[in-house]
Amino acid sequence: MNYLLYMMSFLSFFLVFSQASKSDDKLDEKQLLINIYGNQNSRKVINYDKSFVSESKLFYESLEKKSPRQLSDKSKIAFTLKNYIEGSSYNNLEQLESVFAENAKLYLTVGEIFKSLTPKEYVAFFKNAEKGKFNGRYGKVLSIEVVKDIATAKVEITIPEKKMIYIDLFLLKKIGDNWKIISKTATRIDETEGK
Repeated sequence: MNYLLYMMSFLSFFLVFSQASKSDDKLDEKQLLINIYGNQNSRKVINYDKSFVSESKLFYESLEKKSPRQLSDKSKIAFTLKNYIEGSSYNNLEQLESVFAENAKLYLTVGEIFKSLTPKEYVAFFKNAEKGKFNGRYGKVLSIEVVKDIATAKVEITIPEKKMIYIDLFLLKKIGDNWKIISKTATRIDETEGK
């Protein structure tokens, strides 16, 4: 049965696209959509073998794709880290503070002094910069490791204009359905040895 639906899907798309590719009878996007959906009033989703066509683009995605609530823990952690990177790169204090648990501890060297900071104290480093304006910080997630409701993550932060590279290490905890950073430390790795 699935094979039959797959073949029907393939043939219907083949016919529509073969009409669109004829050089002497080219169809514009609007006409192609009408061929797929019918007129605008009867626009519908077409399901074939767990794939679908919708709106002005063709999507071949599994209908079994997980909803946001069903995302894997790794995906949720990546989302938390994305918010950390974006919040710190674009001086968005609310976005940045939202990734931390309220009682999180950050262990950082500030002006040659090793300190323990709260999320509010850390976020304050970005308060004098213009919100939404890129400040030159690029972030890349290097690794995520999950063990039940705890996780570790490693992120590389580069500031090319200042020729700086940092490695941030995070400890995260699943709180409810969300992952929050409960601890962070960082070190600068671009400095030459012996300094």
